[in-house]
Amino acid sequence: MELGADLALTDVTGTFDAGAGIAGEFEARVNGEAAIAGLLTRGAFGPDVQVLSSDGGAVLRAAGIFRTAHGGRMMLNLQSLEAPRSYAGALRIEGPRLRDAPAMAELLNLISVVGLLEQLSGEGINLGTVDARFVLNPGRLTLTEGAAVGPSLGISMDGVYDTNARRYDMQGVVSPLYMVNGLVGALFAPRREGLFGFSYRLTGTGQQSNVSVNPLSILTPGIFREIFRRPPPDLTETETQ
Repeated sequence: MELGADLALTDVTGTFDAGAGIAGEFEARVNGEAAIAGLLTRGAFGPDVQVLSSDGGAVLRAAGIFRTAHGGRMMLNLQSLEAPRSYAGALRIEGPRLRDAPAMAELLNLISVVGLLEQLSGEGINLGTVDARFVLNPGRLTLTEGAAVGPSLGISMDGVYDTNARRYDMQGVVSPLYMVNGLVGALFAPRREGLFGFSYRLTGTGQQSNVSVNPLSILTPGIFREIFRRPPPDLTETETQ
């Protein structure tokens, strides 16, 4: 079952009812690698999909979306949209770790977080809980809101990923020492960002990433930090593509 240019479900087994639209339960592998279990239900414009996995990092790696995530219990919901082969998605992964990630290493190096760099090259940074909302169109994933909240690091992200060219343009805020920083930031900062953090931009491909940080953003409390970045992608625009 092909989902995109380089994304397919293989070894699919399940029980389906093809009455008024396909529905049923299934098991499969993502690109022949990560195991998933899923549920198809009848949606307004086609089948809605729920996917579960005990290793969300393996699913992201197999899909070619995020090759440095490991572990974590994953739940993914895809709601069919009116545009062909388009879905509104919600993702949650509990307890993943980020390991050997060059782009993140460059970002942490730019903000001089030595302890987190050591974690990244060792057992990995505990990302706590990862939540994301996105729209998936043929050839394009638009991340409208993403956040990872762990004890030592909080990071937000939004932007666009070209699934055919594997090219991305993302932005967000990284908040070191999130357990302390985030307690105060929760009162004043949007998107679950810490009160103080660094605005960043991440562009490039899986083979070559470019990271930039606005050093002045650390001096700006979270409630005013929007002035340092462009507006996040508009969900209504992507749904009609």
